[in-house]
Amino acid sequence: MQGILKIKDEDKLFYKTLVMLCIPIIIQNLISTLVNMVDTVMVGSLGEVSVASIGIANQYFFLFNMALSGIIGGAGIFMAQFYGKGDKDSIKKITGLSVIAALILGLLFFMLAVFFPNVIIHFFSHDPLVVKEARSYFLVIGFCYPIMAISYIFSMGSRSVRNPRLGMVCSSISLVINIILNYVFIFGHFGAPALGVKGAAVATVVARIVEFILLISYVYFIKEDYELRFGIKDIKGITKELATTVIKKSTPVFLNDTIWAFGSVLYSVAYATAGTSAIAASQIASTTGNFFIMTAVCIAIGSSIMMGNELGANNIDTAVRYSKKFSVLVTIAGLIFGILLISATPLLLKMFSVSDSLAPDIIKIFKIMGVLMALRTFNTFIVIGVMRSGGDTKYSLFLEMGCMWLVSLPITFFAAYKGVPIYILVALTYTEEVAKFIFGVPRALSKKWARNIVDEI
Repeated sequence: MQGILKIKDEDKLFYKTLVMLCIPIIIQNLISTLVNMVDTVMVGSLGEVSVASIGIANQYFFLFNMALSGIIGGAGIFMAQFYGKGDKDSIKKITGLSVIAALILGLLFFMLAVFFPNVIIHFFSHDPLVVKEARSYFLVIGFCYPIMAISYIFSMGSRSVRNPRLGMVCSSISLVINIILNYVFIFGHFGAPALGVKGAAVATVVARIVEFILLISYVYFIKEDYELRFGIKDIKGITKELATTVIKKSTPVFLNDTIWAFGSVLYSVAYATAGTSAIAASQIASTTGNFFIMTAVCIAIGSSIMMGNELGANNIDTAVRYSKKFSVLVTIAGLIFGILLISATPLLLKMFSVSDSLAPDIIKIFKIMGVLMALRTFNTFIVIGVMRSGGDTKYSLFLEMGCMWLVSLPITFFAAYKGVPIYILVALTYTEEVAKFIFGVPRALSKKWARNIVDEI
């Protein structure tokens, strides 16, 4: 009887924590996705060239965002487990390391975007009109990369210490500002010049600056002794053992997310062989698909935090039980949102002002993405939620890179070389998910990931 009551209490705690963590994470990530959707929707009225230009810039931002995700993903493993252990000082040290690494990355992407935009653009398109539009966007948007890098660490890191509302609130304010300024600067209202694509960049930079100010104000001036509030003393206090352990576990995560993102960008290069219209179609489809898949991805992120907290507290069996519950939840979420994506296709076509020539391909792409969404969300949970929560980062690196670079990318590029339609190319990218499922599930069932990696630090 006591065992049954204990399980019921554990279930209540599980769902209570799940709601507390995942709802703000879901809202924040939907907001982040909405920013790209708003840009694409508003710029969509300017024509396919403008949409393609934004699409190229979004691919570059995606690569930047995933590289950042790799930094905080590795650091987040330790933040979550140190939080479960109750070691606040070590969390501050991890935050300091992460901010330094993220700032270096942000400055690198800034220099490439501002000083060498044509190199980036020509990677995707040589259409003179697209190059001109995309260049004007890059010369402005590049300035927000270092700012976003620092904001990302504090926003995402707060999730690991069970304060996801901070990022949600700051991102919500940033989104509202972005939408208002998009309206003002893209179309030229309230006396402002109509800047078109460049106006969307200006709006995004201003919104990101506001988000940065809000986050820094909370961490250093509003919340006393916040877990992520590091100083020079914390950086100086980083031991060789801590730094070595963090680098060893975090490097595979950084390489995983960065190389995976680069591979995803290469998918767009394959799509571009079908022309400017195909770039626009894939941009609309990927932006929308990311919006629908985001809820399941956020559950996976929440699962990594909850399971990491339990592993850090040496509650190994609890973490394993959590993994089983989450596997069901993310699969159901993927099925629901896949159905919603397919059902909402007519509305989405109107929202993006899709031309008659683009509509048939986009409809087929949406159907493919909808049918396979549950598989993709489940695999995301296996990598982010299960393997990373216990520091099983090397296997997750080999799993994701092997399935992408040895399976789906060669197949997709071969098909692109043969001139197959864009919707077939999109379908072929999902061979990665099939392979990932085959090799990922046995590893998850082996429980080799369920480890406390901070106990001896």
